[in-house]
Amino acid sequence: MPDEPRPDVDRRLRGALGDDPAAAARIVEGALARSTPAPNRRWLRLVAGAAAVCIAAALALWPSPPATEPKPPPTLSLSGSFTDGLLAVSLPDGSTSITSAGAREDRPPDGYGIVLVEGEIK
Repeated sequence: MPDEPRPDVDRRLRGALGDDPAAAARIVEGALARSTPAPNRRWLRLVAGAAAVCIAAALALWPSPPATEPKPPPTLSLSGSFTDGLLAVSLPDGSTSITSAGAREDRPPDGYGIVLVEGEIK
């Protein structure tokens, strides 16, 4: 609804009511009475505003949890043995990894690899 007065509404109201000042006064009184909020609404607005201020103050003053330093990741150590140029390491899952420092003669050229797969052919 626009805030600007519309001349056609004014003209229609004046035509419907005529020149009766008592009717005009009743209309103005009713319109003004409805435009002010009821006392309960004022009270609710006051209480809501006070609650909002209290909550904001509580959040601003609430102490933040103390900053804790992050724990370093646990160090994992493996034990192994080095015998005849081979390194044998026992892994946590119970398996053993065997590695040597030298390259095998039958090693594939760089860029190629060998994949060993255990299991049943299906």
